[in-house]
Amino acid sequence: MADQAEKAIAQVRESVRELLADKIPLEKLEELTRLLSQGTWTHDHPITFEGATSFGLPVRSNIPAEFLDLMSLYPQPVRHQPTVEYLPIPRRLKGVRPE
Repeated sequence: MADQAEKAIAQVRESVRELLADKIPLEKLEELTRLLSQGTWTHDHPITFEGATSFGLPVRSNIPAEFLDLMSLYPQPVRHQPTVEYLPIPRRLKGVRPE
């Protein structure tokens, strides 16, 4: 399982590097690639405009009205369930019998 996780991180790292290669100076590319691909945040943590700017990413805040109109045609559902469910029963370890 750890081997799969390492492969997944390597794939994400390579994808990030490819996406940013011609947009970020080479001396910042590796640092930013590492930051964005190695679990600094959870998958649902948004990168804000201010955060992206501080990383040196080439972002703009002036989104054309036509693009916003197009996005409004595809609203994203709001999730009201927690992403983790707490089960208040003790976990059993494999091969260990409860006392």
